[in-house]
Amino acid sequence: MVDPGLLLAFTLAAVFVLLMPGPTVLTVVSYGLRLGPGAAWVSAAGVVLGDALAVTLCLTGVGAVLAISPLAFDVIKWCGVAYLLWLALGIWRDRTLIGNAGLNREVAAATETKSPDVHGLAQVFRQTFIVTVLNPKGIIFFLAFIPQFVAADRPYWGQVAVYGAVFVVLGGTNALAYAYFSGRLSYLFGHPGAMRILRAASAGFLVLAALITAAGQVPNL
Repeated sequence: MVDPGLLLAFTLAAVFVLLMPGPTVLTVVSYGLRLGPGAAWVSAAGVVLGDALAVTLCLTGVGAVLAISPLAFDVIKWCGVAYLLWLALGIWRDRTLIGNAGLNREVAAATETKSPDVHGLAQVFRQTFIVTVLNPKGIIFFLAFIPQFVAADRPYWGQVAVYGAVFVVLGGTNALAYAYFSGRLSYLFGHPGAMRILRAASAGFLVLAALITAAGQVPNL
């Protein structure tokens, strides 16, 4: 179905692209630093589902609409920017020392854990998924990137589906790697002062993600 040489070239190109952190990776790192590995893993899962939806939207023609409609592109882009800034503000205003949702400072200190409860993890998943989907440049990226590796003598949609699946797997692996290292790094900061620094860094990563999203323009296909 897919030419092995083209598949290898696509995989190498995708890895190169994924090594450059974007808004979704910065969001994963933000949660990993502030809430620990558990939340980071969940946020990475949100990235995987978001990328899968982005590929699906590309296949259904939404990518083409965004590519030819600057207005539609900007509406989705600025919704994503606003959402990231709202998340950053929420983290900055959170005065608890750790991210365990629903616990006050005394209880959190007694339990000595950063892991949020099930409701908190679901919220992390939902937020990272939304951040991924509200990045219109990601959808257009699939539209512009994948067809370059499609062989004319093979079924088009089958190749696109395979390439999309490969990219989702690679993107998920990349997000999991960032989740692991940011989550492990969070364990090094147990002092209240260090936790305040982590909170500020987490908010800062989300602001940076918002700036990267805001700088995105409709690419020339």
